[in-house]
Amino acid sequence: MTPNKYQARCVSCGSDVAPNAGYVYRGRVPAQSRRRWLVRHLSCADRPSVMIIRTNSGTYTRNVRGTCEDAPCCGCCTI
Repeated sequence: MTPNKYQARCVSCGSDVAPNAGYVYRGRVPAQSRRRWLVRHLSCADRPSVMIIRTNSGTYTRNVRGTCEDAPCCGCCTI
């Protein structure tokens, strides 16, 4: 898995993926026939499970199931 360098939209849940909070892969969007680079949250492998919290001081992401014991090394939790 290659981490994403830039912010993009997750193909699973439709939320924004912060840099280094997901991975990129080659694939097809169901409505299109061309292959292209797609981005997915690290925790969206099975189902969407990242929530985005927007405050006056910034935008934060967090795993819905709580922070990982290794947080924030994987990049999915910024709180």
